[in-house]
Amino acid sequence: MPILAALLLAAAPVAITSDTSDLDFTYAWPAEAEAIPALSRRFRADAGVRRTEMLRMAAAEKAFRTKEKMDWNGLQFSRKWETAGQSRQLLSLVSTTSAYTGGAHPNTNTKSLLWDRRSGREIGLDALLLTGKSWDGAIRQPFCILLNRERAKRRGEPITRKDWPSQCPALKELSLVLADRDKDGRFDHVDVTADAYVAGPYAEGAYEISLPLTATMLTRLRPAYRAGFEPQPPVQ
Repeated sequence: MPILAALLLAAAPVAITSDTSDLDFTYAWPAEAEAIPALSRRFRADAGVRRTEMLRMAAAEKAFRTKEKMDWNGLQFSRKWETAGQSRQLLSLVSTTSAYTGGAHPNTNTKSLLWDRRSGREIGLDALLLTGKSWDGAIRQPFCILLNRERAKRRGEPITRKDWPSQCPALKELSLVLADRDKDGRFDHVDVTADAYVAGPYAEGAYEISLPLTATMLTRLRPAYRAGFEPQPPVQ
């Protein structure tokens, strides 16, 4: 049996939860991450840190609301990691975090994590590419086009203004996640997420755009990674 398959069989998804009148807390990750000891330790440590922080915030918020004779319904924190795709060498994870700390509404954000099993460490997308090569333009240009199409649907009008809610965010403001849509062990898309407030007002929520990895993009990959990718037709 391949080593990767054996590790996955020995692992199981993990969910650390607690629900009290002061804090509803959840931190979860999939079996694919639990099978990697370094990620298991990392997520368990992060869960401990987040829970301690939230309990401290809950105690302060509860004391304030009690003093001001305001209702107290507790705080909430949820971080859930999911597998977006994996090859023999790479594991791509995405997390959705939601936290309510006493304001008007919960705050949410999306983060990606790309793990190289061979080197045993987290890497960035740039580490996949040949020296001097980039995916920035190949990602941002079609993302901006599809983002405005989706904005127009949600707003009920064409996007023609140049103010902040209609501008295209910089890549550094977005979450980029490698994805394997057909689950065949080869990455075929990059999922691009603009969280609430990044590409529009909070009421519009997050914008999630899935972009195909084209043949041109894959020519920029380092040879060591190419077997884990498959090209798709470009955005029309």
